Amino acid sequence: MSPISPGDLSGERLQRVVAASGVASRRKAEDLIRLGRVSVDGKIVTELGTRVDPSRSTIRVDGKLIRRQAFRYIVMNKPSGFITTTSDERDRRTVMELLPAEPRLFPVGRLDRDTEGLLLFTNDGEVANRVMHPRYGLTKEYLILTPVKPSEQDLRRVRAGVEIEGKLVVPDEFRIVRETPEGVLLSVVLHEGMNRIVRRMMESVGIPVTKLNRVRVGPLSVSGIPRGAHRDLTPGELTSLLQSLHLERGSGQRSASASKPSQGAAGPNRKQTGPSQTRGRTNSA
Repeated sequence: MSPISPGDLSGERLQRVVAASGVASRRKAEDLIRLGRVSVDGKIVTELGTRVDPSRSTIRVDGKLIRRQAFRYIVMNKPSGFITTTSDERDRRTVMELLPAEPRLFPVGRLDRDTEGLLLFTNDGEVANRVMHPRYGLTKEYLILTPVKPSEQDLRRVRAGVEIEGKLVVPDEFRIVRETPEGVLLSVVLHEGMNRIVRRMMESVGIPVTKLNRVRVGPLSVSGIPRGAHRDLTPGELTSLLQSLHLERGSGQRSASASKPSQGAAGPNRKQTGPSQTRGRTNSA
């Protein structure tokens, strides 16, 4: 079977299939294709964007047959101080330090260095793309700790929408949760995934942000996961996520779930300094 042409929207992008096998990251997979080190059904492919059917095509890297890894889905409670990337040329701490080396997983979207909370990891490229794509309408809920109670006028300004990069961003919900000894806890629910969007919205109306925590993405919640720890999605969580993305996955395509949190480098014994989580629910914020 020959590779599907780049203009055909069926199949999967070859670089995504190579990355999903665990051979390399998506960027490295693109380099391997450009260098002519990837073949599909015996033919060298060098054009990025070429689509293939991984269930029917024979794909090799440097002559070695690759196989898709079982899909895995992990949710982490990201601590502050870690950047969301698979590697960093400046040797800053990355979220990958908090995960086991195998299987090779990738973060879905990102949280900035100082933002804590829910971060999803997977090797399922289709799920990752749909979670990040606004078409599927997954909401994200953030808790904001601010030192002073916002005025009713400021609350109305945010609810009416804030212009960012020429686009009016209107939250699904923006409310005061409660007052705490540390300050006032606010909740904002958004569909948007623009860079540092929550911080930029608050800055635009003069609401200072002391701490920021993403507590929910779609049906997924960070509740019960200690800061710096992670766990596999439960079967119920995975089913809810796939349903919300209008996507089907066979039972044989995912690993057994484990609901017990795993302690990372900044695990459960680390002092809890972020804002409290509420309601038990849940890109760069």
